[in-house]
Amino acid sequence: MKISPDEIIFFKIPFVLLGRDITIDINMTLVGTWGIMLFLFIFFKRMTRNFNYSFELSPFQNGIEVIVQFVRDQIEGMMGRKADAFIPLIGSLFVFILISNWSALLPIPFFVDGGVEWYMPPTSSISTTAGLSLIVMCSVMTYGMEKVGFFRYFKRFFEPVFFLFPLNILSEISSGVSLAIRLYGNIMSGGLLATIIFALAPIVLPGLVNIYGLLAGTIQPYIFSVLAMVYISAGMGDPSESEEEELMSLQAARI
Repeated sequence: MKISPDEIIFFKIPFVLLGRDITIDINMTLVGTWGIMLFLFIFFKRMTRNFNYSFELSPFQNGIEVIVQFVRDQIEGMMGRKADAFIPLIGSLFVFILISNWSALLPIPFFVDGGVEWYMPPTSSISTTAGLSLIVMCSVMTYGMEKVGFFRYFKRFFEPVFFLFPLNILSEISSGVSLAIRLYGNIMSGGLLATIIFALAPIVLPGLVNIYGLLAGTIQPYIFSVLAMVYISAGMGDPSESEEEELMSLQAARI
């Protein structure tokens, strides 16, 4: 029994780099990741092509705007800053993880090496969650350096005293590692539990486990997004008075 989509390899691509033989495995993690990204691109491209700025909105556009406003309110409430700079990142992370988790319910068979392998979501692979975590931690540095400057950002690793630098670096790394392992552990364990129960009682219990997996697959993207906002906000430091005043005036204008 395979517990990770990394183990399901469709084919290999060998090539030579700097005199060394290297092989790239095209596994289910890659296929699932690119398949979900392609689906999201086509879906939102087609569904938003008729969006307009008039007062007469379609039910779908009205629903999307409600969701975007909810995300905006969440970001501004947690980070204390205007949400425009963070919506593309936080929204993309949330949607990708959500759809990836939900896709675990799709009974899609793949024929590999004369056998049948069932679809597994890319978020059940540690490589995917590690990649998402790396995106967040790079964003923490990018937003932080943009806000306070390169030297002031890295100066905080030597505070309050310089010999705490290794511990501060370790704390930063452990935040990213925990972010990756938390998402991976929840999604992988749900799929493994469903597989074991299906083998023991293949009629009723797997359906209940799938309901649990759907619930966990909805909660985990929110937790991941909230932690991403917390880490980014911490990297940027406390909002300035001008940012707080700008946010308050913007929120007052919406009312």
